[in-house]
Amino acid sequence: MKSTIDKQDLKDWIDRLENQAYLVTLQSMKNRSTGGDFWDDLPEEAKQSIDRGKKQLDEGKGIPHEQVMKEVRERFSQ
Repeated sequence: MKSTIDKQDLKDWIDRLENQAYLVTLQSMKNRSTGGDFWDDLPEEAKQSIDRGKKQLDEGKGIPHEQVMKEVRERFSQ
């Protein structure tokens, strides 16, 4: 049995959609299908957080992955 997609129904739903998380997800899906970059879909606050984290790593302020994993294992293996 072949099902058909009602594109107009989807368009109408998107027009009424107010959930920003859904809209960001839809925009990401659109960008991926057209070769866009996910970075363009991130909220400005998320981009700034990522940039701060990268800067901290460049300054040697990060914690090595192995150390984090050791601490997690120690904390949750009890």
